[in-house]
Parts: sequence; structure tokens; C-alpha cells
Amino acid sequence: MWAVWLIAYAVVGNDYIVPSFSDTMRRLGELFTESFFWRSFGMTLLRAVEGWAIAFACAVIGVALGALSKKLRFFLGPIVAVLRTVPTLAVTLMLLLWTSRHNVPVVVTFLMLFPVSYAQLFSAYRSIDPQLLEMAKVYGISGKDRIFRIAIPQMLPTLFSQAGPNLSLAIKVAVSAEVLARTYISLGGMLEDANAYLEIARMFAITLIILVTGGILEFALGNLTRITDRWSHGRKGEAL
Repeated sequence: MWAVWLIAYAVVGNDYIVPSFSDTMRRLGELFTESFFWRSFGMTLLRAVEGWAIAFACAVIGVALGALSKKLRFFLGPIVAVLRTVPTLAVTLMLLLWTSRHNVPVVVTFLMLFPVSYAQLFSAYRSIDPQLLEMAKVYGISGKDRIFRIAIPQMLPTLFSQAGPNLSLAIKVAVSAEVLARTYISLGGMLEDANAYLEIARMFAITLIILVTGGILEFALGNLTRITDRWSHGRKGEAL
């Protein structure tokens, strides 16, 4: 990607279309010295995490209800399907009429992440070995032990393996919503300002920060699977 960037700059030869790598790095260093950037970075990260957490919590409740009743599962199916196909731009414009510019990125992130989280949770639930659950019932293992020693240990590796990509996606969605909503004190707002004033190098620098942040979070959360793998094997052995 770096080589493509250098080649594109050499071919285009216009800083207002593709900025130079050195100029972008200089703007990147300037951003790190601005207090407004760190406030914007923190607020964007907070909105992304908030939308991601609410989506995950609602998905947990939805899957739990679906596991208890097939009727509830069939009822939730069309709702999740509609949320999966709703256009982000239309939702953002409507939310601007109903709520504040601060809340728009959170709601949009939730609407984008909830169907994804629900599908992942439901898939993890379906992947639980039914024979193991049946054996637990035969041997009279309590419901609490079946949840914490069998169900959760088998579901966690799948969920944690998706936590990083989901949070990275949440940051991307939140920034996009901030741009559309022109949210003040946000990375999306800074991107909008840089575009309005044709500060292309600054816009590239902010984009690089978003990419690196998403990559670091995805890598860090991806390592959680090592912990859950050990816990899963240990809990499964205790249950058996």
C-alpha cells in the first residue's frame, strides 16, 4: 500500500489529489501535538465502543430469548433482517431530525453492529455440542453449571475472535456517521473540516490514525482467544 501511494503521487503529481508521504507524516506529527485532536480521538472511540457495547448487549438478550422460545426467535428474525438492510445514509439523515449530532454516530453504530453481533452469537449458540448438553441433563448438572461450565466456555472463543473485527468496524461506522452528521469534537468532524479546506495531507493523516487504531484493537482483542481456549478446555474437562 505504501508503494502504491508513492507511485500514485509520482504519477498524479498533484498534492490536492494525492499528498506526498513526507507531508502526510509531518501533518501526522502535528496532530499528536493538538489537544483538540486527542479530545476528538477520545470522543470518537467512546462513541464507537458505546454503540458496539449496546449492540452486543442487545444481541445477547435477543439470542437468550430465542434460545428459550422458537416463537421469539421467529419474531426477532425479520427485525434483524430489516436492520441488516437499512441504508446507513438514510438512517443518519433521519436521526439528525430526531436526536443530537452527538448521539447519531452511536445509534448508527448500534444499527450496523446489532445484526452482525446477533448472527455471530446465534451461530456460537448453535455450535454448542447438543450431546454434551444432553449428557449434563442426564447426570443432573445444575443449570448454572451448564451455562458457566459448558455453554459459555464453548461460545467465548467464537465471540472473542469476532470482537476485534467488530470493534474495528464500529470505529469505521462511527467516523462515517460523524462525517455525515458533522459531529463536533470527533475524527469525522476533523475529516470534514480538512476536506472543506482542501487540507488533503491532514485528511490522509487522520485516515491513517483511524486505520492504525482499528488494526491495534483488532490485534489486541484477537489475543483474547488464547485465554478462552485454555478456559474452554479446562471447563470442558471439569464438566466431563
